[in-house]
Amino acid sequence: MAILPLFDVSHLPDAAWMVDPPMPSGLLAGIKATRTADDVAHAIADFIGDAIEVMPLEPPPHQEWLSQFTIPGLSTPLLFFTVNRQVEDGLGVPLEECPQLLGMEALLHPVDPLTVYINLVRLLDAAASEALFVWDIITNRVMERASLVDSFLGEGVEPPDRMLWVTEAVENKSESWIIQSRGLHRCGRAEIAVADVPQDQHQQALQLVDGLASLSLEQPLPGPRETLKIGDKLIVQLLPASEHDAASHTQSPTAIIVDPDSQKASQILVDMDGPDVAMYRTERTCARETRLARETWPTFMAVAAAVGSTVDCLVQVPFLPPEDSDADSHHLWLRVIETSGDVATGELLHVPTDAEGLNVGDHHEIDAETVSNWCVMMPQGPQGPDAAQTLQADLQQ
Repeated sequence: MAILPLFDVSHLPDAAWMVDPPMPSGLLAGIKATRTADDVAHAIADFIGDAIEVMPLEPPPHQEWLSQFTIPGLSTPLLFFTVNRQVEDGLGVPLEECPQLLGMEALLHPVDPLTVYINLVRLLDAAASEALFVWDIITNRVMERASLVDSFLGEGVEPPDRMLWVTEAVENKSESWIIQSRGLHRCGRAEIAVADVPQDQHQQALQLVDGLASLSLEQPLPGPRETLKIGDKLIVQLLPASEHDAASHTQSPTAIIVDPDSQKASQILVDMDGPDVAMYRTERTCARETRLARETWPTFMAVAAAVGSTVDCLVQVPFLPPEDSDADSHHLWLRVIETSGDVATGELLHVPTDAEGLNVGDHHEIDAETVSNWCVMMPQGPQGPDAAQTLQADLQQ
């Protein structure tokens, strides 16, 4: 495990949607014993195998110490500090096991905020001498030790990019909601929102905001009132929140998703609910899901064989367009109808209108070399590759 290099992404978001400088990110780690600035400096130097620069700063009253760390490989310095825990902080760990929190404040590089975020968590864990948990202040997400190991600390692992933000709902008027991201400002980007969302379309709006937030990490967003194709027959425009009546309920800058030449997203939300419509996904998301699905394929096959037809077991497969076609590639879902060894036979559940030569109900054989994702529709909810260890444990009971 080491500091990861930034991805080679040469473009930045459209200037209309940039936050410069990004909002700082704050992380707090649960530590087993008191840590001094010297302890942290030695632990980080050992972790990266290089010397670092430490500058003591005047701490505020609630902090015992505060220091700025300049670390090779990172574009900006980090602030480290410790704070004493409060009895009723809701973290669920007894004070005697974790008397203090080790804090870090840093900026995420807008070119590749996810890689920087992974590096920050790794550095904080090293500084904490194995954190009991990490608390992300912006998203209010508490990542326990097992989650840190699975998603951040192992070789070749990374969390999904939605770890950078949360999506929340705000009721701005009776039975009308704003679904918006919180966390993209620290990535150097505008927050994403959909306004005037009725209760029965929350799920579609959440998928829309999450999907566009993810896409914004790999491609520039269009300028205000310019159109953007986000999937087959899915076309949106973006409005600055300052030009929308949702302005008082959003942070600035925020990009409000609307239908072309409209002040609402009514049609795009209807389209998002269609059986033959899917949003584009980022290359990084697809690569991560594919790697996990293929690594955990034996678990999926064991579950599919054990549950038979009593539980729907789904697989996702990439279908490439013909070589002479400019159509999109599609990752489509199939229901497993038969298993044999390490090969599953699935029937196609949906086909976008621009997918040539494919029909709902077509049968295809899938193995570990062709799958890009999988899902088991368990009674407690859908379980995918991230839940492979839990599914494996359930099989052994």
